[in-house]
Amino acid sequence: MTTPLLGPASGTTTPHGAPSGPSHAGGPRVLAHGRDSGLPDVDALAAETLAAYAGSDACCPDGLPELPRAEASLVGFGLDLVDAPGDAVGTVTGSGSESALMAVLAARRARPDVRRPSIVLPDTAHPAFLAAADLLGVRAVVVPTDAARRAQVGPMAHAMDEDTVLAVVSAPTAAHGVVDPVAWIGTAAAAKGVPLHVDAGQDGWLLAFGERLGRIVPPWTFAVAGVTSISMELHAHAHAPRGAALLLHRDVSGRQHGATEATGAADLAGPPLVSPTIGLSRPGAPIAAAARVVSSIGHDGYLHLAAQTFGAVEALVAGVRAVPGLSLACEPDASLVLLRADGDADVFTVAAELRSRGWYAECQPSWGDLPALLRLGVGAGTRAHVEELLDALRESVAAVEVTGPARLPGRVTDHLLRLSPEHLTGEDVRTLLETLGIDPLGDPVPLLDALVDAAPTRLRPAIVGRLADLRSAPTRG
Repeated sequence: MTTPLLGPASGTTTPHGAPSGPSHAGGPRVLAHGRDSGLPDVDALAAETLAAYAGSDACCPDGLPELPRAEASLVGFGLDLVDAPGDAVGTVTGSGSESALMAVLAARRARPDVRRPSIVLPDTAHPAFLAAADLLGVRAVVVPTDAARRAQVGPMAHAMDEDTVLAVVSAPTAAHGVVDPVAWIGTAAAAKGVPLHVDAGQDGWLLAFGERLGRIVPPWTFAVAGVTSISMELHAHAHAPRGAALLLHRDVSGRQHGATEATGAADLAGPPLVSPTIGLSRPGAPIAAAARVVSSIGHDGYLHLAAQTFGAVEALVAGVRAVPGLSLACEPDASLVLLRADGDADVFTVAAELRSRGWYAECQPSWGDLPALLRLGVGAGTRAHVEELLDALRESVAAVEVTGPARLPGRVTDHLLRLSPEHLTGEDVRTLLETLGIDPLGDPVPLLDALVDAAPTRLRPAIVGRLADLRSAPTRG
């Protein structure tokens, strides 16, 4: 028997007074990938629903009429959050990356007359948009951001021309957690007849409820006249399992241009196949589980979780100011807190020391005039553990000041400058790591992060990609 989708399950703990505990995001000590809700009962509900719909296909929901209803409820909930007009529509995609691909695809299809289509995006946009442009043969025009890491209105507007099929901004950016000036860029895009997509993947859900809490949030929704589409992920602050995200359109044309229609009756044997996403089959389980989680938590629950999240961010930011050896890199607009290491510490070794104390945080390499940064992704479940985290940060920095930072030998740094990303092989990376005494298949170590950081920016994706190839080599026999 399948689990009903609408309404909370009996016995599900509401967010108010709910116990803190492990979640699909890894628990309050995991400050990456997702955002901890502190609601283990909600995660159990999601797991139960995933299992119940494990074999379902949302493109062929025969016998499961609740799947289309589940998708409709998720899209409707999302549209209500972003000031959507009455004729707005949307789709549940498989990820934020698929949403990016579909947004670019819809923009490209809407302008078949453009022979050399391009998209305009700031250099803090999510890499998924560059990947989408590459896959679809669309030129990406990347515009530098300002000192606060926000998109610049003038340069973005100047870059839009008759070949521009889409402009992209973020609310907030995945790299620095700040909201681009969507209203100003939206005005410029509308004046030039260019559709504007807002990538609100990680924190859009949080920003929407933050505004309902009375927080001052820069305009980023469909209330901005130039915004034509918005993407939001559901695994972060909606606390749904991975595998479901939202792509919302101001009107139906965006959804139609992004849909996949294989008219088999005309050219191939078999029935016509239609999908609102890229694939002609869609796992139904993530959609069902997301709908169940969202209806279980509800608006009041999400307001409470948003208040907890913003409270955790504010407490963490205030506490970090008193931690010697660390400083805030950017003032956060949402849930991402970025720290830089000062003095003799380095963020790669600080992150390793945090792991030894039971905390997990990611680092991002240096970029422009910013050094490498420690990324702390804060969720509602973090609120009760802020003081523990601050203690762990103090201890980690103190330990690094004793052991010293991760440093590459000069010959390795020089060798990196001679490598070509186009010709880099897995064996090149293996040799490089073995020279440093790093096991390619082992756990992350600070020296590996330092290696990626020291590489030229064009070489970094190639190093990480070849390392992923080594780690995913088939195991046979």
